[in-house]
Amino acid sequence: MGAFFDHGKRTAAWCAIAAIAVLSLLPADEVAPIRTSLGGHFEHVAAYALTSLIAALAYIDHSRLKITVSLILYAAVLEYLQRFSPGRLSSLVDLMFSSTGVMLGMVAFQALRQLRERYRTVSGGGTR
Repeated sequence: MGAFFDHGKRTAAWCAIAAIAVLSLLPADEVAPIRTSLGGHFEHVAAYALTSLIAALAYIDHSRLKITVSLILYAAVLEYLQRFSPGRLSSLVDLMFSSTGVMLGMVAFQALRQLRERYRTVSGGGTR
């Protein structure tokens, strides 16, 4: 059951990564109906925070630094490629918000990990 669960987490991470690419590269008029009223910068932060959290959970045995750098480079490539999508513009500010989202997702992962360890210690479960 554990291997199946691990496979599911990794599938979810890659689906989130692919969704960011699709949403980033769709022409502006096609993405407009699914935009939130919270603004593009919030959408960048939220999408990348959630994706980095899922990726860190899915690849718990991998370096968080490697995941962070990879997602930031991915955001940079997608931001550049937006230049070629009708009605879309690339922006260094958008890249900064995407990068902030990646880092916030990693902070959330670390906080969840610490809470889990604290719960194990308090409940007498010890550590692995």
